[in-house]
Amino acid sequence: MWPTLNDGDEIEFKPIGESILHIGDIVVAQHPLKPTVKVVKRISAIIESQYILQGDNPDPLASEDSHNFGPVNRNLVLGYLRSEQSG
Repeated sequence: MWPTLNDGDEIEFKPIGESILHIGDIVVAQHPLKPTVKVVKRISAIIESQYILQGDNPDPLASEDSHNFGPVNRNLVLGYLRSEQSG
């Protein structure tokens, strides 16, 4: 999530519960293809109960996001941080 977040930054995510997530929110989610990996990404689109997650790094090869693993189901989202960019 560089440049928004740097290595070693600590942030507190709210549990998702029944919250309505918005485009622009930052989420921590279970990687859909790697069960031991969690990702921190921004919601760039919402399609029904699936989220398109994208990192903030302008280099598309710098990390994995929905460009690599596709949409993420809501049940894989573990927590969120309301962003000033959220709608």
